[in-house]
Amino acid sequence: MAAIREEILANFQACTGLDNLDECIMLLEQNEWDLQRAVSNVLDVPPIASTAPPPQPQPQPEPIHNPTQLGFGSTPFDDFEAQEYTFQPSLNIPPTSSTTSEPALGGTTFRMPTQPLPSSSSAAASGASTSMSNSNSYRKRMLCFTVEYRERNIDVRVPDSETVGTIKNILASEIHIPADKQVLKGFSSAHTVTDPSDQVVLSTLHLPKENRLFLLTPEINNPALTRSQQPNGESPEFLERLGQTFKLMILNRVSGKELELNYIGSRCIQEVKQDIYVLTSIPNRQQVWTGWPGTADDDTLTIAATGIGYPCHKLSVDRQFSPTQQALPVNLAVDAASDSDEDLFEDASMSFDDHIFVDDEPSRKFEPLLPTQVDDITDALVHFSREFTNRYSETHPMFYLGPIEGAFREAFSGSAKDRKLLAVYIHHEKSVQSNVFCSQVMCAETVVSYLSQNFVTWAWDITGDENKAKLLNWCTNHFGSVAATTVREFRTDQFPLLLVIMKIRSNTEVFSVLQGNVTLDGLMTSLISAVDVFSEHQQSEIREEAEREARETMKKEQDEAYQESLLADRAKEEARKAVEEQKLRTEREKSELEAEKEAIRMSLEDSLPDEPAEDCTEPIITIRVKLPNGQNVTRRFLAQNPLQILLNYVASVGYHMDEYKVLTNWPRRDLSQTNPLSTLEELRLCSQDTVFVEEY
Repeated sequence: MAAIREEILANFQACTGLDNLDECIMLLEQNEWDLQRAVSNVLDVPPIASTAPPPQPQPQPEPIHNPTQLGFGSTPFDDFEAQEYTFQPSLNIPPTSSTTSEPALGGTTFRMPTQPLPSSSSAAASGASTSMSNSNSYRKRMLCFTVEYRERNIDVRVPDSETVGTIKNILASEIHIPADKQVLKGFSSAHTVTDPSDQVVLSTLHLPKENRLFLLTPEINNPALTRSQQPNGESPEFLERLGQTFKLMILNRVSGKELELNYIGSRCIQEVKQDIYVLTSIPNRQQVWTGWPGTADDDTLTIAATGIGYPCHKLSVDRQFSPTQQALPVNLAVDAASDSDEDLFEDASMSFDDHIFVDDEPSRKFEPLLPTQVDDITDALVHFSREFTNRYSETHPMFYLGPIEGAFREAFSGSAKDRKLLAVYIHHEKSVQSNVFCSQVMCAETVVSYLSQNFVTWAWDITGDENKAKLLNWCTNHFGSVAATTVREFRTDQFPLLLVIMKIRSNTEVFSVLQGNVTLDGLMTSLISAVDVFSEHQQSEIREEAEREARETMKKEQDEAYQESLLADRAKEEARKAVEEQKLRTEREKSELEAEKEAIRMSLEDSLPDEPAEDCTEPIITIRVKLPNGQNVTRRFLAQNPLQILLNYVASVGYHMDEYKVLTNWPRRDLSQTNPLSTLEELRLCSQDTVFVEEY
């Protein structure tokens, strides 16, 4: 069987001219080692049955076990006399010849050794001759994809004549996740849509030869078992349980505390035990559980497969101490000839090791990620990064070690092509989700790699009240009071948070807030979505920046030419004087306009009613007006005064409504666009309210 495949491989290489052995083997396997069909598919034409008479029977050659005898491998073709064969529809390849035949008109010539072709493949080569003569030198383009999925990379190689669905089907056979549950991200090309459908042919996407994709499974998160291992296979009920969220009420019998943890049904028992180890310091092998169903005897089972109740299930965990803590055998009679004694000795040694390295080892105490009082922000963040590494993993996002203002400059300053998004990680020690999120999501290689490429990541710990107050103050200054209020209203068990921030033109906004219960796929989906939105605006800004630089360069050249012409041409001097006269005219017109505005202002000031006295019996409203220059002015109005009086007052202090607008802060309203006859009381303006004057 191996010898036959070697012969087919050699003939396939001779017919197609392909030199890459791995590529040839893959193409033959896709066509079930049918030489004629494989050659036809490569040359992209249907096979044509040969009209030549059947070949004469020939004696079967001896099996060839050494691939070098076929003309490839370490043995060169120098030992063979080369001959050219021209493939035509009605011609067969001659079995042997020592002379060179001339190619027929319209044929395609291939050079190959003069060793005889096996009779089993000569007809196939003859049948494929028409295909080769028509296609000439055309070959399909092989595309290479490195698909990153969780903690592994999957290499996929397909011709560009296949579709996106072909890639998903190959991945389905590899990771046992149905193709309709897969979402592929990362197709990068000027002709590529964001998410091409499964029917899109790869050649229409104009992709490079090497590509890197990200595989997401938002409907089946972190599948722990293959389909064959799940008790219910692919039944709709079981697939539904895989996507459900189970609430586990776990009682820690050592401390007496009850933990409430949420898990997707696709998570396995081993992950639950590992999380309990992180939260309680009880090693996995010392955990004694009660409450699991009898079928949950394998830690690799998914939670959905255990048969626990939905949506809530109660469990308890206790710590089992090693017998060596109570007593260790003093003398062990070991007989080299006795298997049972050897087993006893091994068991005793294992218990002794457990006693030394597990039971007597004190629980490791971690330092806080941030000190209670932070004097130097850079030193505090260096401490944060070091402790984060000690707790979770050396593989974690590269945190910016400096104030948040520096992270802003790092992400948003510079040219448009160098800008990135800003990711602000907010940690809270008292949240039970912090350890799980950091160890399993934040430190995942996929997340770390993606954040490093597209984000500047800055972190802070708000466990301490003083550190929390600092963060909220920074949020107010940089993101606005709404963002600070949003962060403040999150409960402790909803932390940690990951704020995705982007700057589009001159506006800085919080694009999304990701909570600690987000899954790896959910986090990657949100990050990729943010990068897609940011990239779209970034490309627009890059184009505008290039156009602006071109205009500035042109303007600079024109200015230089203009300055040179002034020295040589008196006409330019007259033009300069004309410019000065125009400037004087403009200033004069500006002065007249300002005088006119001043007259209007004084007229409005005279038309204002007198300011009510403080002891006025009628309802009055005291309003503070914050001007664009930073000054504040305060005035009392009657509650029944129309809004027009307030607007006239703002105009009387120099800010006419044609150029400025009056806004309230909460709720944000543009009073300039409101009915001026409405009274201040109808507009629900209260005493001590502040309105803001801004320029259009």
